[in-house]
Amino acid sequence: MKFLQPVLNLLSFALRWLRNAPHAMSCVWLGAAGVMFLCIQAGYHESFMPETPSNVLELPKDWTPPPMGAYVFLYLLSYLRLFVLLGGVVYHAYIIRAYPDVQKMLRPTWIASTVLTVWALATNFYDRWEQSQVGVLGEEFSNIAFAIQIFLMVGLLMSPPFAMLYYIRCRIMERYALRNMLQPLLFCFLAFTTLWIVMDLKDHLENFRENNISGSVIFLFYIKLLPTIYVTIAPVTLLLATLYSLGKMSRANEIISMLGAGRSLGQVLRPFFIIGIYASLLGVVANYHWAPMAEGNKKKLLEDVKEHMKQDILVMDLVYHNNEDRRTWFVGIVPSDLRRERMRRIEVRQEDEKGHLVKAWFARSMAWWPENRVWTFNNGAEVSYENGIVVGMKNFKNEAGSNRLDQPNWNETPWMLMSNSLSPEFLGVPQLISYLSANRTYGPQKLAPYISHLFYRFALPMQAFVVVLMAAPLGVVFSRRGMLGGVAGSIFIFFTLLFIDHLFLNLGKSRHMPAFLSVWMPHLILGGVGLYLYQLRSQNRDLPKYLVDWKLQFERLKILWLRLKQKREPRVQN
Repeated sequence: MKFLQPVLNLLSFALRWLRNAPHAMSCVWLGAAGVMFLCIQAGYHESFMPETPSNVLELPKDWTPPPMGAYVFLYLLSYLRLFVLLGGVVYHAYIIRAYPDVQKMLRPTWIASTVLTVWALATNFYDRWEQSQVGVLGEEFSNIAFAIQIFLMVGLLMSPPFAMLYYIRCRIMERYALRNMLQPLLFCFLAFTTLWIVMDLKDHLENFRENNISGSVIFLFYIKLLPTIYVTIAPVTLLLATLYSLGKMSRANEIISMLGAGRSLGQVLRPFFIIGIYASLLGVVANYHWAPMAEGNKKKLLEDVKEHMKQDILVMDLVYHNNEDRRTWFVGIVPSDLRRERMRRIEVRQEDEKGHLVKAWFARSMAWWPENRVWTFNNGAEVSYENGIVVGMKNFKNEAGSNRLDQPNWNETPWMLMSNSLSPEFLGVPQLISYLSANRTYGPQKLAPYISHLFYRFALPMQAFVVVLMAAPLGVVFSRRGMLGGVAGSIFIFFTLLFIDHLFLNLGKSRHMPAFLSVWMPHLILGGVGLYLYQLRSQNRDLPKYLVDWKLQFERLKILWLRLKQKREPRVQN
């Protein structure tokens, strides 16, 4: 550890200088302005500009470049992004200088949250405009889903100053309970996040090494998985943090003192419930779009690594049947970036009203131009059939003389082709709504898993509040025996929640229960148990013995097992 000592000494010196030097913030601002100037001179914005296809001959004749306003907006948006990145450094310098005075942290937090919200809104609105104008996949977008996404995003980005304002205005006892809860909560979150990443690396590190994936790529890979990790570990993190903090306060008789000072049990536990609600809302934001998409990208990347594929492939061996136009598509490879890459190994079959094959198109590659919704087949042939027999075949040829065929009148889009093979577990709310809109002609049995997961995106994060609602009454104890029983009972109920959560989700996916009711039923059951336990604690009544005295229940099961064993043993005859 001696080689780390110079680094630690340098960090310690930097922190002392930042906290005590009178002109420290002026130097930080000057450094940020210098970096901004150098990036402008180096052309930082060039990588954010719209890309024009390199081969002009492949473009349809009606293709038009993006308007000049798009270039201007992207230029400003790129430097707004840089300003946000540099502003994050300046903001943390303010926080370090103001710590631990929360009142001094409030103003820079308001400014930082507002700037970050403006950048996020500008980025999302431009992406939505670009998708509506030149959507690469031809996906049908829902305005309601986009509005909910904007609302959740703004709520998330503007929540830190409101959280600080609540902490400043709450009373001393409530602030003390918040500190007791936040310390183990942060520790448990970091511990479980590290454990999750280590266990995942243990399973896939060998594949990363064999395919020479760099450490920076792996690091960014797990950074993008943070929403998935948060949704996964949030319930157990809140469970353990709530039990630890309340158990610590119970052993020190602090809860009894608060109750004796005239505080009700609801007032004592209010900080814990607020943290549970806030954690659930963060989970709703993460699980709305980013967590399922990150999990799907993880699965795709690992499959590509295991199969040693160099191409960035989105879907393979795709089959799609258009019932309305009676066309069947077979696509060998669909790349992730349809702007730069082409679909490979294409076969499209056209049938008549009686289901007889009349035409077929075969091509090595295919492109879809979202600007004018035209399909372009390259290097292939068109085959005509009559009574199932080939009667003619001709190679593609356009006006320029190249082996190419344009189909401007087909209503299929890449999203329609791929949606049939997309798994609902890896689709966010906007993608699920787009799938249901594009495939509304499918039967209810086919759409049931997607409808269930649409409601599940909102129900799953609420587990964080449910476990707090159950753990809080069990954590308020007045003896060591009661505390251990509460821990055992909470862990048992948590695993029960996981079991019935998957059980009812599968019931909804198989249409044995209504989708909305199936995903919320576990929360209603165990939330009702939590409210019952809270009512008992608020009335100073003992909890049920089967939730507390686990040792007694174990002894009863042991006696019952011995009696059954004695009955089964054959009697020895004299």
